[in-house]
Amino acid sequence: MNSGHEHGNGTTADGNPLGPGPDDSAPTDTPSQEDDFHTSRNPVNWPIRVGLVPEPAAHLRRRSLSDVLDAALSCFGAPAAHQVLSGASGVGKTQLAAQHTRSLREHPDPDQRPEVLVWADAATREGVVFAYAQAARQLFARVSDDAELAAGQFLAWLHEPVDAEGRRWLVVWDDLTDPAEVEDLWPPPGTGHGRTVVTTRRHDGTLDPCGRRLVTVHGFSAPEAHGYLHASLVEAEIEHTDDDLRSLAADLGHLPLALAQAVAYMADLRLSPAAYLALFHERTAGLADSFPRWATRSPAAATWELAVERADAHRPEGVARPLMGLIALLDSAAAPEQVLVSRPVRNYLGRRTFPARTLTRHEVRLALASLERLNLVTRDTPLVISAHHLAQRAAREHTRSRPTREAVRTIADALVDVWPETARDSALGRRLRSNTAVLRERTAGRVRVWSWLWEEGIHPVLFRAGRGLDSSRQVEWAVTYWEVLAEAVAHALDPEHPEHPGRSGNPVNVDPLAYWTGATGDLSQAQRFFEELYERQLRVLGPDHLDTLRTRHGLAYLRSRAGDTAGAIIRYRHLLSDLERVVGADRVETLSTRGNLAVCRAEAGDLSAAVQASQELLADQRAHLGPDHPNTLNTLHNLAHWRGIAGDPEGAVAGLRELVAVQEDVLGPEHPSTLVSRHNLACWRARADDTGGAVRALEDLVEDRGRIQGPEHPDTLTSLRQLERLRREFRARARNRPSGRAPDDSGARGSEARGNGNGNGNGGNGGNGGSHEVDPNDEPTGPQALNQSWG
Repeated sequence: MNSGHEHGNGTTADGNPLGPGPDDSAPTDTPSQEDDFHTSRNPVNWPIRVGLVPEPAAHLRRRSLSDVLDAALSCFGAPAAHQVLSGASGVGKTQLAAQHTRSLREHPDPDQRPEVLVWADAATREGVVFAYAQAARQLFARVSDDAELAAGQFLAWLHEPVDAEGRRWLVVWDDLTDPAEVEDLWPPPGTGHGRTVVTTRRHDGTLDPCGRRLVTVHGFSAPEAHGYLHASLVEAEIEHTDDDLRSLAADLGHLPLALAQAVAYMADLRLSPAAYLALFHERTAGLADSFPRWATRSPAAATWELAVERADAHRPEGVARPLMGLIALLDSAAAPEQVLVSRPVRNYLGRRTFPARTLTRHEVRLALASLERLNLVTRDTPLVISAHHLAQRAAREHTRSRPTREAVRTIADALVDVWPETARDSALGRRLRSNTAVLRERTAGRVRVWSWLWEEGIHPVLFRAGRGLDSSRQVEWAVTYWEVLAEAVAHALDPEHPEHPGRSGNPVNVDPLAYWTGATGDLSQAQRFFEELYERQLRVLGPDHLDTLRTRHGLAYLRSRAGDTAGAIIRYRHLLSDLERVVGADRVETLSTRGNLAVCRAEAGDLSAAVQASQELLADQRAHLGPDHPNTLNTLHNLAHWRGIAGDPEGAVAGLRELVAVQEDVLGPEHPSTLVSRHNLACWRARADDTGGAVRALEDLVEDRGRIQGPEHPDTLTSLRQLERLRREFRARARNRPSGRAPDDSGARGSEARGNGNGNGNGGNGGNGGSHEVDPNDEPTGPQALNQSWG
């Protein structure tokens, strides 16, 4: 189950220091070569070990492919091609590579052991660069502070080792994701003293050029599965027959990951193979409900669901499942334990216990132990959590653990909470940047969850990952949305083009305050930035490039923010026409533009057009994005609001009831957005002649907000003020109502609700009000832009 990725813990496999750091001075007897880093040598303590080779999985038997690797890579001295192990998730590629690495490292003949062993996480370029740089710092006394340059020193040593001719080395890349990103980092092929092993889920021609041998890895063979299951069940003291083992292996597709989770579940509950298979098939039949968005599922989907359900039943009960959902948002190779036991995560998990509380670090570690016990995660030294890609995929797809805004913001809060001020060149700093980059790429349906980090105010993690980085390779860590946008433009330009920002040798830096100023009031500066960016995109990318269209979307949004609603409407209309032509009418970009155009129409006073456009948009979003997509929910909110202020409060109530129901199911009943919608629903119920119902709803809401957000939270006080105002109104009407009139019938509100047509989102009294006291700060929330950034 161990993913086996490099963790950069700063020690060898035997616990010895990895050698001098970048700031350590060279020994006095080492000759200085000025800028010749390659010959400024350390007194090397052989052997060199970089990275953490995964421990063998329990009961893992030698596989037939191990003989293939041994035949190709053993016996240093003869040339050998790079061995590229390619296969689907869960087939055991990493364990195969680790098994071979251990066999070479522990070879009985010292002359056949690698003197330099590097295990690197190849999911990103930075993982390989970091491992190479660590090796360089053990080989050379003078090493560049720039990780790319340091990696280049090690790579040059592999190609032309100075004063080390014939040194044996083994380089392992685990989980190669994008071959193009690391094409210049491949070790030299066909050398007698060097060996390279790569694991990847890719299977294409880019991995099979001259000097590389593509080896396809499938699941266990029947004898391998039988041996693994027999050894595991004997240790667990679970009775079984050969037929039981054959059925279990066959039904679980001989997939090592699924078999490991099944064995762990049986051992935890003392369950027979036949009883487990009955549960497995029952769950498999219902997977469409549990994983509605996962088109192609492996047997590991059902084994994962059973395993996480069992882990969730361990103490502290109800914590393992949401914790697994958070882990699924992080780097599969190395999520720092500090992040998962931080206060933001403990608060988040505590809100899912009964009664709600803040968990202790020990309780979170107990939940991690339960996940490890069920083969859902692996805990490694130094204090990192790894999870198989397939286990993470299942957590992100399952209806009860898939990403939510609250979960994403919790992880972002946790990353910031543990981020040290000086983490530029440390292993922890690399892991935090790596996890931030992974979070940036995670999706929920068709939405990149990264966009949720600036919907409620710009999150600090958007800036933290780019702090202090000055290499042109490291500019990708400038991670606000607008920086990512500009970075995409920079990388789209030909490096030899005169417009390329890195041509002068300076870092490709973009003003990180461009969006910040747009969000805090300096709209003119943000607009100038976007206009300059738009002009450059037109020249280099063309008018129909998606980045160019995205920038036009930003310009239209800034126009509306600046109060130029008419100008924004014109820009949105032209942009919508081009988007429908270029990307199609069903894309999220096109649908978002339609939604923001409706917002502008409402702000311009044309409520009927906004209502009509939103009704049509809502139907299209439900069809193309899904009923629980964030943009769909925003449209439902806007439509309810506009129907209310256009004189249909009953329609507003109906829309908000539907919105609250969906949010409680998707986001949870305690999510801030769900609580806001409940407040809005109560306000519109009062306007729809149901003051008594509104009072009861606000009483429940005030109690819930006090428990969840605290009695002094501004939102709690807002709902409390609205409650007290409605209570006064209700009592006054009860005193003045004619005999026989029902106390819940507050009919005097009709003129007020129908008299407000100002479209400003505050829901004022319209001049017709009756006795309702209006505080604009406590009225229903106004319309929302659907997705300023397209996510």
